[in-house]
Amino acid sequence: MIKFIKKIIKACPYSIMGKKCIETLQGKKKDKKKNNTKIETLKKGIKTGRDIILIGIFCPLLWYSILSGASKDLIIINLMHSGVIVALGFVLIVINYLALFRYKNAS
Repeated sequence: MIKFIKKIIKACPYSIMGKKCIETLQGKKKDKKKNNTKIETLKKGIKTGRDIILIGIFCPLLWYSILSGASKDLIIINLMHSGVIVALGFVLIVINYLALFRYKNAS
């Protein structure tokens, strides 16, 4: 059970973002790999869109307001905020997917 919880925490976008911020502040430099192909870049864009959607769905402000019994207006505001984030993630996915589709068909 503890391994499962640790796995979830490691997969959390907020913990990943926190780790990257800490690494940046400590001055650790990560060797950047060059993207060899445009296909890899577009696939990474699709994954980034997925991650943005997950951040919108698991927004701590939204879930705290729902679980703490906040007013209906506050919950609606947090839902709209999370909805905008999820929509941005979907837009990013669609743009990268269409670019990947066009790139593969042009070849």
